[in-house]
Amino acid sequence: MKSGYGFENIYLDHAKLSRITPFLPNYDHGWSFEDIPSKRSTLDHLSSVHFAWNKRVFNNLKKKTNKKIFVTGAPFLIWKKNNFINNEITRKSLFFPSHSTEKISQNIGPSDIHKIIEGLDSFLKPIDICLHWADYIKDKAEYENYGYKVYTAGKIFSDKFIPNFFNILKNYEFSLSNKLGTYILYSVEMGIPFSLVGQEPEYFNHSSDKNKPLYYKISDYEFGRKVINIFYGVNSKINDDQKKIVHEESGKDFIIESENLRNIILNELNNSLNSVRGFRCLSKQLLKSSYISIFK
Repeated sequence: MKSGYGFENIYLDHAKLSRITPFLPNYDHGWSFEDIPSKRSTLDHLSSVHFAWNKRVFNNLKKKTNKKIFVTGAPFLIWKKNNFINNEITRKSLFFPSHSTEKISQNIGPSDIHKIIEGLDSFLKPIDICLHWADYIKDKAEYENYGYKVYTAGKIFSDKFIPNFFNILKNYEFSLSNKLGTYILYSVEMGIPFSLVGQEPEYFNHSSDKNKPLYYKISDYEFGRKVINIFYGVNSKINDDQKKIVHEESGKDFIIESENLRNIILNELNNSLNSVRGFRCLSKQLLKSSYISIFK
């Protein structure tokens, strides 16, 4: 099954199921700083099952829906558990600029990121850039004109995204960004200190995305403000508060057992054949996977 960051195939592999098995459960797509990730899409999803990365999202969803919620741990931890990834530090720092998407634009560009980096401590340098695919296509040349080495983990619908990402990240002593993102979990879980620096981006929802307000920023959310306080500033080491929140939010203690995951996926697939809503969910997921395979 084709999906963002290859998450569905990570779940299927962990469940010891064929990758052609229709995957119906909804799931967290990243580290969310809202109470419920992509709230409208999550609550409206046709599947009766949702996979949450952690207990916080699990508890918040339980208050809002009758769906069956399961804590699985973050898919990247499931993938890492079954693959051998070791730090091979050959570079100093990797900077993840806040990124735009097809639906969401921001008020930060390469020149702004360059100004942030220029003001950072010398012990963090040289600093390389890792871009989201959409920004890689758009901004790579401008960053290179400033003298940066520029990397990307590739297209988000590729199963190679997570292996590519770790093959980049494992080479660095430090990671940084001007925005909170899932790369914090990846970095700190690997023992790489993360620093939140510079200007917080403001976002414009130019496509009427139902999950976002017209204008917003991470600090609009209570949990977002909490995480900002924990990571803001230059961090040469990982402190106890940072370890604790990454441990909790990645669901490291709650990685779902393979057999349990298999049963949930197959039960939801079988149940989909017995209701109109379930059949609509199955049809939609198959069409979505086919569309991604052809066009993305």
